[in-house]
Amino acid sequence: MKPIKYWYLAIVSCLCYILVSELKIEWGFYLKPVYFIFFYAYYYSSTKKHNITLIVFHLSSLIAEIFFLLDLNLFFDEVLYFYMIAVFAMFLFFAPILKIRSQKITKEMLLEPVLGVLFAAYLIIHLLAVFYESVPNKSLFLIGGILLFIFTAVCSLIPLRHRSPHNYKTYIIAAALLIECITGFIHYYSLSIPIILSLLNIAICFHKAAATSYFVDVHNALNDQKDYI
Repeated sequence: MKPIKYWYLAIVSCLCYILVSELKIEWGFYLKPVYFIFFYAYYYSSTKKHNITLIVFHLSSLIAEIFFLLDLNLFFDEVLYFYMIAVFAMFLFFAPILKIRSQKITKEMLLEPVLGVLFAAYLIIHLLAVFYESVPNKSLFLIGGILLFIFTAVCSLIPLRHRSPHNYKTYIIAAALLIECITGFIHYYSLSIPIILSLLNIAICFHKAAATSYFVDVHNALNDQKDYI
């Protein structure tokens, strides 16, 4: 089967997951492995290679999301630990990109990434301040917030260092994860309404789709590094 067909199947699975989760959250759990399988099939059919880092990213984030939606307070530590594994898997994936020689960075190029990082820092600090007293493990919550900021900063650094046309996807990856975290905490601790849950699930799907697509783009581009110089 052609890669694009696996991609369409993954997107359809994501849409079904969002719709089914509106009816009952637990029903959506059965569709999470489905879109993971299709996303990974898309990666493999596109590159003809397996990728342990991508598997670890998808599985750890999938487990974190299930624990999150089951009962964040009860499984708070598990959610944060699996979330950290997923983030470190992305850092491992980013390492070869960051090692490639950087393009010349001018002052004009810094404005948008710096503003983006500052805005992300504001949102993360606000998230920590609002929900600090509600979470059961405050130190782990702070560590998770710091890691989220570092991840956002790295995602903003990559397009600044390299001119590959695919690097805009790192902004989507960072933004989707940020929205996922914010809407998740709002849904559990503050405002448990359907629209917040929908935004959370949409962010989850955008995050997975952008990350998988970027894994394929980077695999192809690293075979021809002139795209990154």
